Amino acid sequence: MIKLNKLSNPFPRKKKFRVGRGPGSGSGKNCGYGNKGQKSRSGRGKEIWFEGGQTPIYKRLPQLKGFKSRKNRKIMAEINIDTLSEFFKEGDIVDIDTLKDKGIIKERVRFVKILGRGEIDFPLTVKASAFSESAKKKIEKAGGKVEVVR
Repeated sequence: MIKLNKLSNPFPRKKKFRVGRGPGSGSGKNCGYGNKGQKSRSGRGKEIWFEGGQTPIYKRLPQLKGFKSRKNRKIMAEINIDTLSEFFKEGDIVDIDTLKDKGIIKERVRFVKILGRGEIDFPLTVKASAFSESAKKKIEKAGGKVEVVR
């Protein structure tokens, strides 16, 4: 049972501490900033990375080199067999151009790998950059052809 004398406020409002109101307040004179120095003046000190005028760490360390250009990377799309059986009919030829025409892969994709998730029960001729072993077996078991195109 809840009693009135046991209630507590989950969001208590703490009164703002008024600094610099005389020695009796406990935080008079220097207002908690200590005596003299850069950190007691107006403007309150320097940035956290400032090293007192010494050459900073980010200038002393060598630059990172050796990242590869993004224009030379392989952009490969991975397509499962269940997607092929959904979008194509018996006897169709599946290659990068037909996949782009049907909207399965994006225009910038240059390589396609066929993966083995799902089932296919009709023959297809699939031309792709790479095949997983299970995908190759499933396509050939259904009577289709597999061609690796570079």
